[in-house]
Parts: sequence; C-alpha cells; structure tokens
Amino acid sequence: PATEPEPTAKLCPDCGHQFSGEARFCPFDGALLEHRGKWDRSGDPLIGSVVDGRYEVLDVLGEGGMGTVYRVRHTTLGRAFALKVLRKDLAGDRELAARFIQEAKAAASVSHPSVVQITDFGALDGEQPYFVMEMLEGQSLGWLIQHGGAIPAARAVRILRQVAEALGAAHVAGIVQRDLMPDNIHVGSAAGRGSDVVKVLDFGLAKVAGASRLTRQGMVFGTPHYMSPEQASGGTVDHRADIYALGVVMYEMFTGRVPFEADSYMGVLTKHMYVAPTPPSEVVAAARELGALEDMTLRCLQKKPLQRFQSMADFIEELDRVAQVSDDGSVSLRPSEADARPLENLLADELEPPSPEELRIARGRSTESHSHVSIAIAVAGAVALVAAVIWLFTRGSDPSAESAKATASATALAETASLQPTSTPATTPATAEAAPTDDTATETAPNPVEKTAEPAKAKPTPRRAPWTQPYNPAPRPAATPTQTAKPKPQIGGSDIVDPWK
Repeated sequence: PATEPEPTAKLCPDCGHQFSGEARFCPFDGALLEHRGKWDRSGDPLIGSVVDGRYEVLDVLGEGGMGTVYRVRHTTLGRAFALKVLRKDLAGDRELAARFIQEAKAAASVSHPSVVQITDFGALDGEQPYFVMEMLEGQSLGWLIQHGGAIPAARAVRILRQVAEALGAAHVAGIVQRDLMPDNIHVGSAAGRGSDVVKVLDFGLAKVAGASRLTRQGMVFGTPHYMSPEQASGGTVDHRADIYALGVVMYEMFTGRVPFEADSYMGVLTKHMYVAPTPPSEVVAAARELGALEDMTLRCLQKKPLQRFQSMADFIEELDRVAQVSDDGSVSLRPSEADARPLENLLADELEPPSPEELRIARGRSTESHSHVSIAIAVAGAVALVAAVIWLFTRGSDPSAESAKATASATALAETASLQPTSTPATTPATAEAAPTDDTATETAPNPVEKTAEPAKAKPTPRRAPWTQPYNPAPRPAATPTQTAKPKPQIGGSDIVDPWK
C-alpha cells in the first residue's frame, strides 16, 4: 500500500532466505533472523514484467514464508491490485503448488467485507502459482502496534469485532486461517465506511503449510508467537486454533507485546503448550482498565480448546455484552468478573481473609501476650504483698492491730495468687492440717510453695519474692529452707504463718 512504510530486510543465517515484515524466526528452519537494514527490492526479476499479459508488476510489497507480494496494475482496467506468488523454491513441490491454488479458490469463496477479496489466480510460466487480491491502502495492525504501542480499548473493540466476523465467515466456509497475526490484519479506511476498516489476509495459506508432506520435509510455516498449543504440538487443529490466535492478537493489542517470548522457535512453542500467560493488567498499568475484555483475552488463551469460546459467534456475542461503543467513539466496559467477586474471594493480600492456620497462630500469639501481662501483674502484686507482710512482722506495734492487718494482707495475697495461672492453689489440705488453730488465719493464709507449714521465725530475713520469671509453664519445685525454722511468738492469741518460708 502507498502508506505502508518501507519494509526492512531480514535474512536467515542458516538457509539464506530473505524476509520482510516483523517475523523473528525463519519458517524453514526456525533460525533467528538477522536484520539487514532496508530491503533492496530493485533486483527482483519480476519488477517491470507483465504477468499473463494483464498484470504489470510495479513494485515489491513484502516477502514472507510462503510467497512474495507485488503491487501490480491491470493493463486493461488500469486498476491497482496485489499479486502474491508462491516462492520459487517451494513451487517445485507439485502437491504444494496444487494446494496453493485450491486454497486460493476456497478463500475467494468467502464473501465478507472484512475478508480480502481474491479476484484472479494463475501460474507464472506454468510453474509458480499466484493469486490476485484487492489493493489495500493503510497499515497493518502489526505496524500500528510497533510504532504506536498498545491500542486504546475503543479502537481495539472496533477492530476485533471485524476480525471476528471475518474469521467466522471463513469458518462457515470450512476454512481455518491458522496464521492469524497482526501483520495479516490490515487497517485502513474506505469511502462510506469511515476509518478502521479491517481486512483479514492470507486465508487458507497456513492450512497448506500444515500438510503432512511439509512436515516430513521439516518445513514449519506460521509464526510461533501466535500458534495454538495443539498446533504447536502437532495435534488435531480446527477453527478454535484461530480463536486462540485471536487471543494472542488481543493480548498484543492491549499490552504492546506478545504473551510468550523466547530466544528460540521451540522455546516459544513450549511456552504456548505449558505456560499460563501473565494477565495483561499485570503487564501494563493501562490494561487494568480493560475490565471484562481481559477475561475474554485469557479465555481465548486457554490451553484446551474446550475451555475457549467455541465459535466466533460466541466471541462476538460476549464482546457486544462487555463492551458498548457509543457514537462518539467512546467505549463502556463491564468490570472483570474478578472485580465483581465478593470481597472474601478476592486474591488481593489486603482483602484476602485469613486462613484457619493464620487464625490459629494469631490467637496463640494473643493468648501468649495476655498470659505475659497477667503474670507481670501477679508478680508485681506478690512483691508488694510480701513487702507488706515483712513490714508487719518487723514493726513490733500493737499486737491486735498487727494481727488484723496481717490477716487482711494474707487474704489479699491469697486472692492475688489465685489469679496466677501457673501457681498452685492458695490453700491445700496439707496447709490446713499444719496450720494453727486460729480459724481466720487458717482460711486466709496461703502456702503456694510448701506442702506443710512450720512455725515462722520471730524475725524472718527479707527475701525476694519467687515470682521473678516472666513466664514459666512448669511448676516450680518447693524451696529448700536455708535456715532452721524457729518458733514464732504468739501474737494476739493466733499464729501468722509466713508463706514464703
């Protein structure tokens, strides 16, 4: 086309074949193509010649794995057309040449405004088959993505719908494109139809490339970046391979890149077969606004054909449901099903509910924290009470007052000790048996350390309370007295037992 940029030349270092376009690998041997700058087309022998007495060859438009495309002018009508010729090195295969013509006839039978129209076919010198197509002005979708990046959603929806309609018409005619890619989708304009008029090219050619004869020769046609898993593995291929390829095209339109990339032909095919694509919204920030269009893209890219859309009609129906294009060109998109799920089902870390294991750990930490706080409070209270008891024994004040105060202190000590989760009961049978006969003192004086009570010393030596560990789940053994216990003098007719001796 007149507005198409100058193609660049790419050369296969292994077989020496030259290509144009955006292909990365040689279709004959899978080798990585090398860039050779601008494509010099002046040496092509067909330029300036007249094919079959009616098509004057003016220029070379491009060269791919199957053939070379020329700009020609009909000598009688004066109208421009595009002529595609099977590569000379492939024309020697009579079976392939015959299938080339048969597929051209089949593509010509698809009558749809978004399918390029094939108007004629023949053979050069009776050997190289060719067919003639309508001449298109505009750019390929591949060129638009390469030079402009991701396609805005509104424009992408307009293009995708036309591509799906074209593929659906071909499928009804029994034709599987099998080589759908942005370079085979032409975007231009037409009188009365406005901008973004889409034409899908090269119907049927990839089907020829999948013939068993070519497989035996080791020749692989088609671009690996757009092959379905079943096509990459040599399995049975039907129209759902085109649905997968359309998903790859959608992914590239929304992100500016293909879902799978590798340094070798087989590396790309392996990823198509075994690796799940990264969602577009995780590749580029702008794709987060795609809503349900992302869901459609990922559904097309399912590895198993049964998990994809089962027809282009199903695809178009879903596209119309999730994307509403207004007259002013804007588009309204339905939210992704992932966005519409209940909050407890979201995968975002900040919204995901904790698992039972996480709840168990959190509760354990909370219980342990509360236990530490309780122990600290109990220890502090015990220290204060011990200090008060020692002070009472060492004051030497009024006996009856001292007895009442000591009794109150012992009672408080018993209540505090009962709150300590790891201490022994405040009063045990052994304590009750060993206690003096004073009823009040017997009921209120705890002995959490020793099994039996002995008469306390008259003037006990102050000792640090044994509650110094922040946490000790095991029972503390009974303390061994460091001094011989001495009888405690009678105070007010009752004995006060020192619980820490």
